[in-house]
Parts: sequence; C-alpha cells; structure tokens
Amino acid sequence: MSSGSAVEDVKASSNHLAGRIASDLASDSDDFGGESVSLLKFHGIYQQDDRDIRRERGRRGLPPDFRCMVRASIPGGALTAAQYLELDRLADAVGDGSLRITTREGIQFHFVRKGDVGGLVRRLNASLVTTLAACGDVVRNVVACPAPLADRDAAGLQAAATELSRRLKPRTQAYWQLWVDGERAASAGAPTAAGEGGDDVEPLYGATYLPRKFKIGLAFPGDNCVDVFTHDVGIVPRIEGNRVTAFTLLAGGGLGMTHNKPDTYPRLADVLGTVEPAALVDAVAAVVAIHRDHGDREDRKHARLKYVVEEWGAAAFRAEVERRLGGRLLEAPALSWGATDDHLGWHRQADGRWFVGVRVANGRVRDGDVRLRSALREIVRRWEPGIRMTPRQDILLTGLSRVDRAPVEALLAAHGVPLVEALAPVERHALACPALPTCGLALAEAERALPALLVDLHAEMAVAGLGRKPSTCA
Repeated sequence: MSSGSAVEDVKASSNHLAGRIASDLASDSDDFGGESVSLLKFHGIYQQDDRDIRRERGRRGLPPDFRCMVRASIPGGALTAAQYLELDRLADAVGDGSLRITTREGIQFHFVRKGDVGGLVRRLNASLVTTLAACGDVVRNVVACPAPLADRDAAGLQAAATELSRRLKPRTQAYWQLWVDGERAASAGAPTAAGEGGDDVEPLYGATYLPRKFKIGLAFPGDNCVDVFTHDVGIVPRIEGNRVTAFTLLAGGGLGMTHNKPDTYPRLADVLGTVEPAALVDAVAAVVAIHRDHGDREDRKHARLKYVVEEWGAAAFRAEVERRLGGRLLEAPALSWGATDDHLGWHRQADGRWFVGVRVANGRVRDGDVRLRSALREIVRRWEPGIRMTPRQDILLTGLSRVDRAPVEALLAAHGVPLVEALAPVERHALACPALPTCGLALAEAERALPALLVDLHAEMAVAGLGRKPSTCA
C-alpha cells in the first residue's frame, strides 16, 4: 500500500513485523537499518545513541555510539520475586546497571548493545516476561491500579489487565522466531493457546496494525492513580457486594500534542457506558478495531483515537461500538474520585498481609548515594515478596507479614532509602523523564538535572513556610 506516512508502507511490507531484522542482527554493524528501526518498536526495542558523545564523535568523523532501549511489557506492573531478581541480574549483564520503571508499569533497560539485545529478550521470555508490544502501533502495556488493598479483593483489576493484554497482543510469529527460536515461552500477556498464534495472521490488527499506539488503563473506583481519563480506553469496575457487576468504559483520552500543530491537542476521555464482565474484552477489541479502521494513517501527529472520538462525537462513536458488538451499552453511573493515592508506605492487603510502597526517584532503580537497587535485591531475596510497579514509577513490595515490618525498614535505612514519612512533599511527587543522554527527542536535561533542582526548590519552599505542606491531587 502507499499512504502519506512512510511508516505505513514499512508496516505493510514487513511480513507481519519481521522485515530485515534477522539480517540486521546477523550483520557486523553496530546499528540496525532504517526500516528495522521502525519495526523494532513493535518488539519492545528502540534504537538510540549516546547523545553525550554524539557531537564529539561527529567532529572525529565517527558514527553515533548506537545503543538500544529494551522495554518489558508487564500487565498491571506485577512480577514475582524470581522474575524481579532475573531483571536485576540482566541490568548488569547487558544494561547500564539500572532498571527504569515506566509510567505504564513496565521496566526499561538502557544502553543495551545491539549484540546483547537477542540474549536479553530471550532471557526475559524464559522468565515469562515479554517485550512484545511494549512499543509500536499496537495496544501497549495494560496498566491497572497496582495496590492490593483490603477493599479491592473483588475488583480483579490485575486479572483483567492480564487477560486484556493476552487477548490483544499481536499474533505474529515473527517475534518468537526472531528472539525465542520459535518457542512461546512468555505466557504472561502473550497468546499461548492452540490456534491463537498459528500462521502469520493478525485477526485484530491486519497487515498494517494500528495508526498509532493504543493505551488502556484500569482504575479502582474512587482512586484514579492511573489517570483513567487520559487513556484511549479507560475502564472502571462497578462493585456491588463482593463482585464486579459491570465495567464502565471510557474512550478517547490522551495528553500528547505538538506545539506547532493546532490540530493536535490533549483530550480527556468520554464515558461510553457499561458492559458486563464477560463482554469486557470484546468491547475493548471493538474500540481498537475502530481505531484501526478510522484512525488517521496520513498524519501520525493526528493518528490517536482521541481525534476520531472528538471528530465523530461521543454519541456516534458509542453507536459504532454498539454496532460492532451487536448490542447496546448500558448507561454508566456517575464516577466520583477522591484524592489520588501513590500507595507509598505500609498498607494492609485484602488477604490480611501487608505491602509497602517504596519511592523510586524518577523510576530509576540503581545504586548511588542511596543504594536502592541493593536494598530491593536483598529484600526480594530474603522475603520473596510480590512486586508491583506503579504509574508514578514507584515500587510496591507485597505479601509481607506484620513481623517483617521492622527488619524491612531497618534494611532500607541501612542502604539510605528513606521511608515515605521522611520525604518532603516536593520530593515525593517530583518526576523527570530520562531525556539526555538516551532520548532522541530530548531538548535538554531532565532526570540528571532534577536532584539539584529539588534541593533549590525545597529550600525556597522552606523559606516561604511551605516545605512540609502536603500536596493533594484531585
């Protein structure tokens, strides 16, 4: 096919995302070719270069120092202790010694050499963690409120996130043939049942996948820690007694815009209606299919689902969802929200055990003045807690007992990791993107500049008498 977007042509001719990636992997060069760079995103991989030395290398007539960012797609941000420890080992084996938690509850490895990418992806899949669809024009990692609080046993958000991820993953065999020798190892979020993978056929996505990325978030009623109105599809369960009786669907959210393109803009999602739990996946798939069929494939800046919803109107969009479902959406109850919770500190779980939320500055798990990575490694080895990443890029350690609290806190303190009570509000809520030296879109520093900025900002707030004033987000 031919279109206004060269990316569409690359997808159409890629043989379901295989392209020339295999030959690029086999070559002696340090980088991937142009078309492979686009296709690698669907496999969870971005080619980048070290921008700290880009200019100097250019002056010396050298090419960029190519590296890759590899992103693990983790539905609901949930890992076992064994999975987390393997990711921690891989951070040293192939990365820069750090793990970066993302706002979509995944984990990124930075500064991965081309020759190490294959081994990294294979080892992740051997641990039942996949990179498939962590990036690219597909349904991205499905996020959900990560907190296993005592009032949330009936919500089933983690199970719903895992099932949505599994059902909406690309079906192409290219991923498995390239990275896992054709074997389907990663069951978490990947299609595994007989007949679901099969030939290189994409029953949902087709040959050219989606016009742009597609994001799904599940919120718990009253706690909007996932920013549910900013997703292409937002989902909120309706809980009556001890069971979910329906899910409220929202569609058309997204905060991105391009500053010099007035036809791009942020938008909050519209409430479409409710569906019974058994119909949730089919309803979301219907919305994905509308994006596939009607999203803008000429202009990638204008290709998100939010523009379809805005231009059609919520009523017409809802009618098309109902037509594809073959039934009506029920009217949704009013949604109400309290203060957004970051889930830091100690909390009682539904099963009577406890979890502790640990602040991760900028989502970067590493050792420095604060030896966070070593502390988490020791805790995970000793107590084998469950792991949940949060949309604020922090980490929850779940399944702990009451008697674990004192030794866990002592271990954190011994490594310089502050408890939430010791954090100033400005530090607790601050966040910066990676920016330089890896991001190709960065115009300035962010992550590396933030610590010094926070010191200055907190000092000024203290002078104004605001240093310990609590922050609230509605």
